[in-house]
Amino acid sequence: MGKLFFKTASLAIAGLFAFASLYAQGPIKNTLNRFTDPDKGRTVFIGKGHYALGISGGYHSFNAGGDAAGEGYSILSLLNIGNGKLTMYEATPSFSYFVADDLSLGVRLDYDGYMVDTDLRANLGELFDFSGLIEMVGTSAEDEENAQELEDELKDMLNLRISGRHMVRNSWGTSLALRKYLSFFGSQSFAVFGEARLYGKYGRVNSCPIDKMGNYNLDRMRTSDIYSAGLKFCGGLCLRLRDNSALTVSVPIMGASYSYTRQHKETKSGPNNAHMSQFNITRDVDFLSVQVGYTHYIKSKKLR
Repeated sequence: MGKLFFKTASLAIAGLFAFASLYAQGPIKNTLNRFTDPDKGRTVFIGKGHYALGISGGYHSFNAGGDAAGEGYSILSLLNIGNGKLTMYEATPSFSYFVADDLSLGVRLDYDGYMVDTDLRANLGELFDFSGLIEMVGTSAEDEENAQELEDELKDMLNLRISGRHMVRNSWGTSLALRKYLSFFGSQSFAVFGEARLYGKYGRVNSCPIDKMGNYNLDRMRTSDIYSAGLKFCGGLCLRLRDNSALTVSVPIMGASYSYTRQHKETKSGPNNAHMSQFNITRDVDFLSVQVGYTHYIKSKKLR
């Protein structure tokens, strides 16, 4: 799965580079009002005093089972995750102001969620060869069909279904974002950027068991409320379409977060509540949270 994320991100970045190159050579290459300040010795990508309104989002869908994926993902041929389905989605409107050339400070409204179905099994029956046992209990070796049925039944008894669950999560939050742009080798239309986000978020997860027939057991619903806060660092690419618009691609790189989870579930003896606190540090590129966005820039009255 990691290779799939890497290939997808690589293709997206390569496509953005190619589009930037073709765009810069097109008939509208002179519509961008960019300038190089002799005193600063660099290209100013977006000048001080601009406002920016943006919307970004992402969608990911994976299927680890079914005919297209065989038996699903397995570990040492024993622990098998079959029929795993994952759908992730997020949308983020934002507003920012450029407090300096190529440096913006803004607010983001964050919404994200996922839906996942899992089927976790331990295939212990694959560890044993039952052919010798079948001969000992007197099954005729000539009756291969009956012998195979008996062997399959013995394996089924040892192939345990550990868990099958359906989970849905939705979360809402806000973040304060500081973004720094850097013109790509003096380009008038293409830049890279780094961004720091200080955020707070609330989320709710509803989960219930899935029976062997694939039906959701809603009577055994479990609910978890999650409160989290943290700091996240992201990197990205920006392609100017006009003086007042741009396309962006951003991906989280590292961060630190604290979360508090309160879980409520119903049992035969009554409600059962549990609490958990957790602190995490991430240091890897998170391709599951890649966002593609559109930004509209507005000049302040002082610049007109």
